Amino acid sequence: MKPTRREFLVRLGRVLGAGALTGVALRVWSGGKQGAEFIQPPHRYGWQINPEACTYCGLCETVCVRGPSAVKAVNDQKKCSNCVACYGHLCDLRTPSLLIATTDKLVCPHNAVHRTRFLGGIDGAYTYTIDPDQCTGCAQCARQCNLHGSRSMFLVIRPDLCLGCNECAIARVCPSKAVERVPLYPVNDFRGIYMPEPTS
Repeated sequence: MKPTRREFLVRLGRVLGAGALTGVALRVWSGGKQGAEFIQPPHRYGWQINPEACTYCGLCETVCVRGPSAVKAVNDQKKCSNCVACYGHLCDLRTPSLLIATTDKLVCPHNAVHRTRFLGGIDGAYTYTIDPDQCTGCAQCARQCNLHGSRSMFLVIRPDLCLGCNECAIARVCPSKAVERVPLYPVNDFRGIYMPEPTS
């Protein structure tokens, strides 16, 4: 028996809806892949963490719908003191300089904070960088740096990893309301100088 037009449209709607849900589910479940096909398209708005409001509670690591989290720690080299022993890197700052390179008592449980000497001898100046492939957004390095150090380490939501959810799971549970929705590029709201939105 030939379906009525109404039955046809209902079936078509179900098929299209199932296809859309399958596509979203595949993007979420394949969160570990970071190839070009998984980079989000340019949206008008995205999510970001206000470092002045963040308490580095660690929820970003587990609450993000992506796995691993789209939240990563970064170190602002302009603010970093380039210390021999860094609060965001080393658990015990009394560790002798000669043993810092070989100690396993590190703040980051994933060994994502890397220390490189760039000036002077063993007690010279060091840079501290965070490997985004190893970082899970646990915030332990940023917490210690903000409690005791120069506050150069903080968390960001990487736009190329973020799925751009309408309601961010992290923002919903953040105890300090530090996750905010921000424009990803200049917004033309018909006020002031016209800024054309990027085409690509």
